[in-house]
Amino acid sequence: MPDPRLKTYAPQAVRHLAAAGHVLSERQETAVGRRGNVPAWPGSDDVDFHGTLAAIWIWARHQRLSGATRYQGPRNLAWGFVEANAKRFIPDAIDSAAGDETAYDCALALVAGGAEQALGGLDGKKQPIVDRAARVLANHLGALENLSGREFSDPGFLAYALAEYARAVDDRGLLAGARKFVDRAFGMKVPTSFEGEPGAAGGLFDFSSTTATRILAVVAAEGSTPFVGAWLRERVAASVPKGFLPRRLDENTWTACAAWALGRAYVVSTDPVFMQAYSDTMDELERRDDDRDGAIPRDKTVKAAESAATFYYALAVDALVTPESAAAAQVEVGVRGR
Repeated sequence: MPDPRLKTYAPQAVRHLAAAGHVLSERQETAVGRRGNVPAWPGSDDVDFHGTLAAIWIWARHQRLSGATRYQGPRNLAWGFVEANAKRFIPDAIDSAAGDETAYDCALALVAGGAEQALGGLDGKKQPIVDRAARVLANHLGALENLSGREFSDPGFLAYALAEYARAVDDRGLLAGARKFVDRAFGMKVPTSFEGEPGAAGGLFDFSSTTATRILAVVAAEGSTPFVGAWLRERVAASVPKGFLPRRLDENTWTACAAWALGRAYVVSTDPVFMQAYSDTMDELERRDDDRDGAIPRDKTVKAAESAATFYYALAVDALVTPESAAAAQVEVGVRGR
C-alpha cells in the first residue's frame, strides 16, 4: 500500500531545491566568455559543462514542483553557456578523440533536457543539442563492451539518463535502445551490495555508486511496474546499507547517489527496508549540511560546497517525490496564489 507520507512530500523537496538553487545561482559567472557557467566550486578556473547542466536540472525541477520562476534568469544564462559550448563538449560521436567526460556530458544534457521538457518543452537551440546528445549516447551504449566504467563512464548512470529522457519525450526508439542495453549489461540479477561495492582503485573521483545507478537504470528502463517492485523486494532489498557508508573519496557525493536509488526503490517497491536505509543515510547527509543551504562538499577533506555533490544531494531529496505529490504541490501553489 502506498505510503501516505509521500503524498505531501513535494513541499520539502521544493524548500531544498530552492536553497541549493540559490547557492548555485550566486556562484554563476557573468563575465564575457564564461557567462552562464556554474563553476564546480567557488574560485574554480575551469568551465564546468556538466556542472552547469546539473544546476539547470535543480532550477528547472524547482520550478516544476513550485510553479515559481525564481531561477528562470540563471537557467537562461546557463542554457546560453551550454549552447555556446555544445560543439566542444558534445561531439558527433564518442570515439578515441573524445574526452573522458564526454559520455557524462551527454547524459547530463539529457537530464537537463528532460527537466526542461517537463516545463513545456525545449525551444530554440536547445532541442538540437539534446537530440545530438541522445543520439551519441545511444550509439555509445549500443557498442559498449567494457561495462566496468565508474564515475564519468558509469554505464548505469548513462543508461538511466537515456531511459529517463526517452520516457520524458515518449521516444520509443530511444527507450528500446536503453532497455536493450540494460538487459544486456545488468538484467534482473542480484546487484552488488552497497557495502560490497569497491572503491576507486586510483584517480581523483569516486562519486557514482554503481550499485545505485544499476538499480536506477533498471527502474528507468523497465518502468515502475509491479514486476520491478517485486525485483526490488526479492533481489535488491538484502543489499541495502545499514547506515552511512564511509568512502575514501567523494564520500558525500557517493552516498547521496546511493540515497537517490534507495528513495526511488522505496517509492516503487514500498518495502520499508529501503525507507529505513534512505532515512538513515539522509539524516547523516543533512547533519553534514550544517547551514541547511542544500549544498555540500564532496567529503570531509574540503569545506566548499561543490556542484556535483549538491546535484546528487538534490536528486536524493527529490527521490521521494511522486507524480501525485508533485501535482499536489502545484495545486497548493495555485491555491496560495489566488
